[in-house]
Amino acid sequence: MGLTRYLIRRLVFLVFTLIGVSLMVFILSHMVPADPVAANLSQANLNNPELIAAFKAKWGLDQPLYVQYFTYIKNFLHGDMGTSIRTKRDVLVDLKQYFPATIELSIFSIIIAVVLGILFGIVSAIKRNSFIDQILRAVSVLGVSLPQFWFGLAMLYVFYYKLGWLPGPGRIGAGFATPTGGTGFFLIDAMKMKDWALFKDVLRHLLLPAIVLGAFTMGLITRTTRAGLLEVMSMDYIRTARAKGLKEKAVIMKHALGNALIPVITVIGLGFGNLLGGTVVIETIFGWPGVGQYAYKSATFLDFPAIIGVSLLIAAIYIVINLITDLLYGILDPRVRYE
Repeated sequence: MGLTRYLIRRLVFLVFTLIGVSLMVFILSHMVPADPVAANLSQANLNNPELIAAFKAKWGLDQPLYVQYFTYIKNFLHGDMGTSIRTKRDVLVDLKQYFPATIELSIFSIIIAVVLGILFGIVSAIKRNSFIDQILRAVSVLGVSLPQFWFGLAMLYVFYYKLGWLPGPGRIGAGFATPTGGTGFFLIDAMKMKDWALFKDVLRHLLLPAIVLGAFTMGLITRTTRAGLLEVMSMDYIRTARAKGLKEKAVIMKHALGNALIPVITVIGLGFGNLLGGTVVIETIFGWPGVGQYAYKSATFLDFPAIIGVSLLIAAIYIVINLITDLLYGILDPRVRYE
């Protein structure tokens, strides 16, 4: 019952959080000193008062702000996220189109960050103060410190322009048609079509942006894993395990790593949320048609329904990821209780 009550409370919290986020985004977006009419109509149409009035009436811009907001919330509770001023389509339809590209890139990035981060952290802790430890610590610091826009451009310059080992911007090469699997996730669609040449091309296009996007999270995971493992390795039960004659590999993998990974789970959860919400720069550099690009263009055109829709999507993802992270604590640590 404790877990059930906990889940119900968190889901109720999710609803109220989304309403709060929508209110904040609505207020902040309308505080921008710019006119959505001027951003969306041509200069010739701006000289026509009738067209301006019709535009405002169509998008509800002639109503007071509180009326606009409550109208939006009413529609949202009925599953309607509004119509994009820029694309003239339902925001929900736009998000369904652009979100798979972002989620695919983010999942690939977090896989790279988790695998390399935990591996580097374990090796760094085992080889403490050695030359290998110094190199891995330097790599983690670089991952955290390098600006993404600079790192992305540098990776493109080296591996695409100079060496030609990996493809340039975009999700697929010019010689391939868009997959027709229906999921929007190109890797899955290529597998469903059994087009392995396309699968390989999609994978190669994913590699560079995923490395750049996951570098920051990889650095955090490496440092957290190293620090957690060093702390656990100094505890009494680890010394007891060694005194019993267990091999060092068994001591680390069976006794130390599980407890050391508890704080790492938090870093992974927050890192995945950051990947989903922070892809604007990477998607711009690599020509990736995801939610980041959609949000950037929507902000340029002061497309209020689209801006709020993207914000609510990212907020919901953050909350769900935090919930999953909290539930994983109970799996890794049986002492955790949900009240």
